[in-house]
Amino acid sequence: MFDFTSLISALLGKSKNEGVYDLKSATVMMQELPESDILQAQVEIIKALQQINSNPRTSIKERFKTIPYLDEKARSLQDHLVAIYQGKTLDDGATPKQVLPTLLAFWNEMGDGYRLCIKQASQNTPRGLDKELQLFTLRGLMYFSEQARWAYLRYMEMDSRTWRNLNRLYLFAEQKGFATQPLQPYPNAEITDIRREFMQLLMLALAVPEKLQPAQIELVTQWLKRWASRVDLESQIKPNRQLFAINIAGSTPPKRLRRDMVGENWRYWFTETLTLHIKETIEKLQQGEDPVDLGLPAESNQAANIDLMQHLINLWSRDTPAPVRKAERHATQKSIKVTRGLDDVIGHLRGEAPTDTQSRWSIDNESTTGIGVNYQTSRDDELQVGEIVGLDGVGMNPVSVGIVRRITKKRDGQVNVGIETISQTPIIVELTPLLGNRSFFGVYSPENTSINQNRFLVVPQAFFADNREFRLAAQGKSYRIRLSPAIEHTANASLANFAVLEKL
Repeated sequence: MFDFTSLISALLGKSKNEGVYDLKSATVMMQELPESDILQAQVEIIKALQQINSNPRTSIKERFKTIPYLDEKARSLQDHLVAIYQGKTLDDGATPKQVLPTLLAFWNEMGDGYRLCIKQASQNTPRGLDKELQLFTLRGLMYFSEQARWAYLRYMEMDSRTWRNLNRLYLFAEQKGFATQPLQPYPNAEITDIRREFMQLLMLALAVPEKLQPAQIELVTQWLKRWASRVDLESQIKPNRQLFAINIAGSTPPKRLRRDMVGENWRYWFTETLTLHIKETIEKLQQGEDPVDLGLPAESNQAANIDLMQHLINLWSRDTPAPVRKAERHATQKSIKVTRGLDDVIGHLRGEAPTDTQSRWSIDNESTTGIGVNYQTSRDDELQVGEIVGLDGVGMNPVSVGIVRRITKKRDGQVNVGIETISQTPIIVELTPLLGNRSFFGVYSPENTSINQNRFLVVPQAFFADNREFRLAAQGKSYRIRLSPAIEHTANASLANFAVLEKL
């Protein structure tokens, strides 16, 4: 006989306690996870987090046990997936693009898990959970900070929800009096405090990450772990001293201080102590001190990274005037063809067949020194600040060469890009190291007096070195040249002036 009872039960839905709803069910789930498929295991943990986060019937006792249990079990899996995304670990079962949605979902759900723990505790005012509340607030803020940092690394527009969660977690810590309480978020982790972690993200946001290369964003993040404690938050406005402010009851990022930013939920800070410390750090590095001895990453003493420190001083200093546009912009609407990447730009200038790096973008505005463009993408493309691009249809010449200076990606797939035009009359040159016979191609930009620009070369970064000598050949002529220190390093190219030593 057909079992109508079972059919009706299946149609009406699942048991209210099916899935993960407490520590016991989470433990059973963890025991059943596939050990060999780390990506799938993390997907299952995210599903479990979603179940418990969306279940209002979960008791505070079970929520306080289950969320940290899932967190501590999943951290090593998340670290492995991050290494896959960064290319540090190869996994036959997962590619960087496959793991990205899981990475983002984990940080969001785990942050939400701790946020809900705090929300439920605030409503029920339980006793004896003070230590857990402090730890959970720190962990929740760190997870939302990680979500924000990864948005910056991918040039994604930060949503207001993330800022609201970050600001209110910090506000809760202040109200309960433990914002500066030293805490160890995990066993073997460095002792920190909630205000320090919050300040790290505030200062990263004020580093204007949409104008930095991902490697630079990573480096600034590491520096701020050592520097953020030199900035403090104040509740009383002192506009002649303070420089930045944030509304910790709101859902917006930090801003430069205005006199109308007044109220009990505004917090303010000045940066003189921080910028002075960075200046002293630059001096020590230039004198040969090892960055590791200063608690900084080993690459911090590279010339480009010392320049980055100076750039941060300029951004965070009251003494530095606001930047002025090089040229006036005007609105325009037209389509251009864009070639991405130095190798393909060189190939395009040499007349080689176009590659799949060419695409059509729309110009919104332009000036004598650059353009603002936008395009639509359905994927997380890999355009970076500092990327060299070829521009067909800009200016009077067939192809100009530009460099990406700013990227903002919106949630709907719209990408807004600011491009500086670095050469309107690029010339392909062949370069041969004097101590070798392997030649390669670069781009020569002649002097442009109309914008006060000297001649320079754009070469693949792998071939660049200060004072390195080359044989330069172009348009039937040859010269011996010596490179000057770089004007700028990007991820894949170097821009440098040069001296002509002799005609060959």
